[in-house]
Amino acid sequence: MTGGLPYILVIVFGVSLATAVIIYLLGGKLAPKSEPTKEKNAPYSCGEHGPVKEAKVDLERFLTYAVFFLIFDVLAFVTMTSFYATDLLPVAYALIVLTSVGMLVFARKKL
Repeated sequence: MTGGLPYILVIVFGVSLATAVIIYLLGGKLAPKSEPTKEKNAPYSCGEHGPVKEAKVDLERFLTYAVFFLIFDVLAFVTMTSFYATDLLPVAYALIVLTSVGMLVFARKKL
């Protein structure tokens, strides 16, 4: 049963790649074409002086979301790779991760 798996993967990859190439080529042939005009070829906002503002980034909020993403990404990876594990390691890890997320949310509310 598993002896044919590499062949099936190669076939599926080949069919997917061929489908993507066909869709790309058909899209290029069927897409509406327009004639280049002076306005279309002009650079955007050429010579215009717009308002100059600094982009303000809330770094703390970004890092909070980055930490949450990292925690849940690692949780998903460990859970999926240890799906057939018979011991309680995935459950213990999930509880640790959920506890740390709860502590982060609680600490965030205090600030």
